[in-house]
Amino acid sequence: MSVLPEITMHLGQDFGGFSVTEITPLEALRSVAYQLEHKKSGARIIHLHSEDTENLFSVSFPTPPPDNTGVSHILEHAVLAGSAKYPVKEPFFEMIKMSMATFINAMTGSDCTYYPVASNVEQDLFNLAEVYFDAVFHPLLTEQTFRREGHHFAPLDPEKPTGDLTITGIVYNEMKGAFSDPESRLYRSVSRALLPDTIYGRESGGDPDAIPDLTYEGLKEFHRTYYHPSNSYFFLYGNIPTQKYLEFLSDKLSSFNRIGVDTKIEPQVRWSQPRSIVDKYPIGVDESSEEKTYLAIEWLVGDATDAEDVALLYILSLILLGNEAAPLKKAIISSNLGADLIASGIGGIGKESTFSLGLKGSESDCLDDFVQLVTETLTQIADSPIDPERVEAAFQQSSYHYLEIQSMFPLHMMRRVINSWIYDKDPLVFLRMNEHLSSCKRRYESDPQLFNQLIRSRLLKNSHRLTAVLKPDSQMQAQNDMDFADRMKQVRSKFSDDQVAQISANARELDELNSQPNPPELLAKLPQLKIHDLPNRLTHIQTEVEVIDGVELLQNNVFSNGVNYLVLNFSLKGMPPELWPYLPRYTESIRKMGAAGMSYEQIAQRSASFTGGISCQADFGTCIDDPHHSSWNVQFNLKALDDQISPALKVLHDLLFSVDPSDKERLQDVLQQAQARYRTNMVYDGSGTATSHAARGLTVEGYLSEIVYGLPQLSLVEGFNNNFDVHSEDIISQIESIRDFLLVGGRMTASFTGSRDSAQEVQKTLKNWISKMSRESIGDSPTDFKRYDVSPCEGLAAPIQVAHCAQVIPAPHYSHSDRTPLMVGAHLVRLEYIMNEIRFRGNAYGAMFNYSPLDSTLTLGSYRDPHISRTLEVFSGVADYIRKVEWTQTDIDRAIIATAKQFERPIRPGVATSQALYRHLIGQSPEIREQYYGELLSVTPQEVKRALLELLENNFAKGAICVVSSRERLEAANKEMSNQQLIIEDILG
Repeated sequence: MSVLPEITMHLGQDFGGFSVTEITPLEALRSVAYQLEHKKSGARIIHLHSEDTENLFSVSFPTPPPDNTGVSHILEHAVLAGSAKYPVKEPFFEMIKMSMATFINAMTGSDCTYYPVASNVEQDLFNLAEVYFDAVFHPLLTEQTFRREGHHFAPLDPEKPTGDLTITGIVYNEMKGAFSDPESRLYRSVSRALLPDTIYGRESGGDPDAIPDLTYEGLKEFHRTYYHPSNSYFFLYGNIPTQKYLEFLSDKLSSFNRIGVDTKIEPQVRWSQPRSIVDKYPIGVDESSEEKTYLAIEWLVGDATDAEDVALLYILSLILLGNEAAPLKKAIISSNLGADLIASGIGGIGKESTFSLGLKGSESDCLDDFVQLVTETLTQIADSPIDPERVEAAFQQSSYHYLEIQSMFPLHMMRRVINSWIYDKDPLVFLRMNEHLSSCKRRYESDPQLFNQLIRSRLLKNSHRLTAVLKPDSQMQAQNDMDFADRMKQVRSKFSDDQVAQISANARELDELNSQPNPPELLAKLPQLKIHDLPNRLTHIQTEVEVIDGVELLQNNVFSNGVNYLVLNFSLKGMPPELWPYLPRYTESIRKMGAAGMSYEQIAQRSASFTGGISCQADFGTCIDDPHHSSWNVQFNLKALDDQISPALKVLHDLLFSVDPSDKERLQDVLQQAQARYRTNMVYDGSGTATSHAARGLTVEGYLSEIVYGLPQLSLVEGFNNNFDVHSEDIISQIESIRDFLLVGGRMTASFTGSRDSAQEVQKTLKNWISKMSRESIGDSPTDFKRYDVSPCEGLAAPIQVAHCAQVIPAPHYSHSDRTPLMVGAHLVRLEYIMNEIRFRGNAYGAMFNYSPLDSTLTLGSYRDPHISRTLEVFSGVADYIRKVEWTQTDIDRAIIATAKQFERPIRPGVATSQALYRHLIGQSPEIREQYYGELLSVTPQEVKRALLELLENNFAKGAICVVSSRERLEAANKEMSNQQLIIEDILG
């Protein structure tokens, strides 16, 4: 029986103004690709028709940036802020409020802008497509939208309308945050310098220094030039019939006539000599600059639209860098020139392929040594036979990359098609990666020197090479602030007091406009689902539970395309309190140390040869029946192909039973990598840092998450590295203690998705493993958790230009009857109050109001926010907003629909393996899920309002506040606030 859907059209067929130009069966994807053209408008369409119920609609436009003002990025935001047919404020967010969308967003790339939406519900998909089509082709593009989304002047102090000025705007603040992150800054600097003579030498997202140069007329002209069907690429995916899509698009496109649009991209002239750049990034005034330099080497190596060449370079990247034992990675890490590699390997900038090596935790005077080390190592590898096992392992890893049915699979398919299509290349070429990998394999078999030659031609003899140094500068932030203040003074001097007063009035008018809700009569124009459009019953993962010597094994019936997935869960119940801080060192050892008498290089090579990866991580939650019924676990995840399942399980066995952290030289390298990672993540994932830190004294789960993943790990690892010889034996001992603690049969639960033969191998193997495990009973052990006596108000200082604010409040557990109205209410408050006040009025990039029933918390937050005190005032005003708002059943129904998508997600094999296990562990059976779903569909406005107000009135004062920002901003916020003060400490020493 064919796995392909029936072919329903024929080559050359005309249908509603469309002509079928190609029909291609793709058996590896169980799909048929239809390529069509709309003859009148010039629009191009590809439908990848399959039996997948997750459908995707997307339209993309090549948008070559003319400069660094971020016009394509600002336009991406602006078109989704109201259109001719749907003249509501922010229809994008209105649709989020009432859609079952599995994906809804828009993205700006280096040369293209993408507008994809996806849903499991057909009517929902067409509703979203209706709004998106009108948004991109018929946007209102008002000047107020341009000012809000892009940039505008505003009074520095709203109380002084003729005083100093500042600049704000959503994209402007987003990009200030992006340019604060040194790794992002390095990537952007290198990308622009590597391709200086092309559009890729420009900042498509927008450089904060250049964004204010964009004019409203410039924005509209860019839309007129590039947002036309003649420059559009519609990619469609899923089981909706092609003819339905064509019927949907036909009338909409018929009003457009074909035009010429010039999106030609001039190629970069190859250099005759390597080049170099030096840049800097801000660190704290009192922060040491030692080992905080970033180094990079990047080559321009090929054509990113040539699928076979991309596959070859990807395999080469895996050979050189793909695991801990890969020769180039090992040489760089062992050199002690820096702490860890970042952003390394094959990549792409638009139509150009690149190869990158990034090193963090270094010094600027190490650049020459770094270049010499890389050159000598590559020369040694190129001049010697490459181990065939290493090459075979790289081919196998490539197979996983293209075989896996991942989450957001339709979006991955879109990207593969767009990667060649917009450059007038075969749009299906990246959908046939199995064929290209087979061709690469044949080329290697006929020429074992293939990858040696690639190293020579693409890297060693390639003069189009850029070296970069990104240095820390403790005075840079202060200088930037002074330069900005001087710039604003110059701007202010050009205006009279009357003109500045008008600027202030315009800013107030914009603020008032942003604060106004959409009129009900305009909202009614939006296409929207009704409760009766939702599925009557949920789709559940089909799972059978087998008990093997007292251990439960879940077997999930999900198509996995030849890849097998195994998750082993070990309960952490009863772990001695002194071991918790060492848990990250244990999970890291699974990924990076040796085992069973073998070195880390040998284990890494075995893992690369026989698995698609082995990972290990801890999580802390509760069961659904009781907030005190904990679910604290360590999970091992394994991927393996059918013919590799047996050796893959042997690798997992050796790590599980015999992980060996005793190689002190290697352990020190791993700790230095961890320190470098923590120093970056704690600052530049400021939202996560603030939320975790605030939650640590509310629940024991929040406490454990903070000591295992939060700020305490940074100081702990820095202490280890500063006195490694003193601490090394204790670290090794504690890792071994965690290993031995886990090896109790009663702690383990397993979940498997894959083939029948592999399932039998897993069953047999688990039985053998269980026989080796202890049978001891599992008891409780106290933690050092102490609930807040007084909830703190804290500021964590770091060298960033924006703020991340968080307030975490105790909330009812999943077992409480208010869980359902709180889920619905949180959705409403986030989109109607928090998002409006913090993003649209406050110009932060993101905002949250998230209820987590299994964590027993309610989190209010902002992301890349220009404000602190104002945002905390917004948090304080949420209860007043709820008291005043009058939600109708229609409002609630819309929120019910949006909340329901959490229950009805696409089932993909890797995620399903973990999801089935998670639900089993917390007691969330299919029957309970159906019960909760039924409760959701019947929520009322009265229930929602009551539940939210009871939570906030009883618990708001118990909430903890944490803000991550620069010390200057935190201190300024304290001057503005009279009712509370942030206790400030530095994140980085």
